[in-house]
Amino acid sequence: MNLKWQHSQWGWQLFFEQQLQESDQALTAARVLGQERDLYKLILSDDSVISAQVAGRFRQEHEGSWGAFPAVGDWVLCSTEAQQERALIHKVLDRRSSFYRKDPGKGVQVVATNIDTVFVVTSMNRDLNFKRLDRYLSMVWDSGAEPVVVLSKQDLVENPQDVLQELAQRYPGVPAHGVSVLEANSCAVLRTYLRPGKTVVLLGSSGVGKSTLTNFFMGNEVAATQAVREDDDRGRHTTTSRSLYRLSEGALLMDTPGMRQLALVDQEDGVQELFEDIIQWQQECRFRDCSHNTEPGCAILAALEEGALESDRWDSFLKLQREVSYQDRRESKHKMVEEKKKWKKVTQNIRARMKHEGRG
Repeated sequence: MNLKWQHSQWGWQLFFEQQLQESDQALTAARVLGQERDLYKLILSDDSVISAQVAGRFRQEHEGSWGAFPAVGDWVLCSTEAQQERALIHKVLDRRSSFYRKDPGKGVQVVATNIDTVFVVTSMNRDLNFKRLDRYLSMVWDSGAEPVVVLSKQDLVENPQDVLQELAQRYPGVPAHGVSVLEANSCAVLRTYLRPGKTVVLLGSSGVGKSTLTNFFMGNEVAATQAVREDDDRGRHTTTSRSLYRLSEGALLMDTPGMRQLALVDQEDGVQELFEDIIQWQQECRFRDCSHNTEPGCAILAALEEGALESDRWDSFLKLQREVSYQDRRESKHKMVEEKKKWKKVTQNIRARMKHEGRG
């Protein structure tokens, strides 16, 4: 077994080494740098790059199992032969973290693995959408990585500090930074997350500037970009696959294609982490089975009435909570119908109450 990874800068850690078994002695450890359909690009311990495919036995054993196949960022065990330009992947090591989503028509897609920090990139101008950020941050918290909100194109906003202050109030404890590649100094704060051996991934919608940031950190043009459209100040989608790069400071940076849709799967822990304040209020309700409707002593209703909880944040929580619980409910059609009625009634009553009080 090739164990020279302890001295590399590609993120090999004791966590992965402890998974190695005697039966793996003939295999070589490698990290997945990129993927194009069924073909993977691997980095070996001598910094050589080789193309690979999963072995036939691996494919047979894991066909139909979402998340089992290699993804960019994974550590795999593969076999290589002298003078051979390709390798066969036999095993995917357990992941320290994993960001995944439900991809309509394709099932569940693993986007990035073994990541330490996620840069959730969104434009500070027209692309900024708090409910979309709720979705991203819920999934990041559930992945096991740490989220950082990166607001690009701050040069197009008149008062960027107002936007940052609003984010700080909505997401306490989540770092948020306004940047512009036209203002190099504004990007310097992001380099504090780019530490040797640490893996950072850029996630966000199409055209928010992920590839531009990748090129900025790399110091050269490694990711394709296109000009900003004049009608909406947004760039066009250019990145078509995920790639992992090593920066001069020793950090690993992953660029990803823009995500037009971001559906949750089972990330309930992430939702609860993001909406910890709402979870706390729910626990303070007088009745344990409170539906947050008209019950006396409802802490949620009280928070809404006092303005401590904004109605759109409560709506976002309800929507994400419904989505992540779908997997458990779908096995019982009757239970799903009853659940749908309950959430619809809760939402309607809350909105009606807010509208009546002039705060909806």
